[in-house]
Amino acid sequence: MIALGVLVVLIVGAVLEITRLGGGDERPQTATEAAVGPTIPPPTTAPPPTTRPPINYQVQRGETLTVIARRFGVTIDALVATNRLADQDHLSEGQLIVVPSPPPVALVVTPATTTTGRSVQLKLAGAQPSESVTFQVDSPTGSFTGPPHAALGDGTVTTSYSISVGAPVGTYSVTAKGDRGTTVQVTFRVDPAP
Repeated sequence: MIALGVLVVLIVGAVLEITRLGGGDERPQTATEAAVGPTIPPPTTAPPPTTRPPINYQVQRGETLTVIARRFGVTIDALVATNRLADQDHLSEGQLIVVPSPPPVALVVTPATTTTGRSVQLKLAGAQPSESVTFQVDSPTGSFTGPPHAALGDGTVTTSYSISVGAPVGTYSVTAKGDRGTTVQVTFRVDPAP
């Protein structure tokens, strides 16, 4: 009976405990939060970057959509669609076109939490078409850089990373770097195999 009374007092005390949250707000902490603690999901993608707005551009002598697309980091298809161009091979000097915003750079690791002896998929979006991209994976005890991959026409690169059975557990960091300025970093978690 005394043990039950102590348990009730502990639960009531946990419910009444006040937790300070960001912004100065206070609220009572629930018994579940007190027992388990806050849950923070591991990051799986880079924070969304800010992108430039679309711009008006005047075509210069001898320029092609390929040159303009490469200069502004967009696809030829995006230029054609944005400007409703009937003939993508014909631009006139002085022609005004709208260059859309480049796609945001994002790196996603799937799954965000895995175990030793498994693989994760790394998918980069927002690279420049044909950009050469390498992935560096930093574990708690070392680093691995894979071979370069060419971004597809839509700016995506997909590859995988295998975690050996004896690999260290903990937080791993993945950095994607392109030869045209694309850079993004995310983390994922590796737990011991069951």
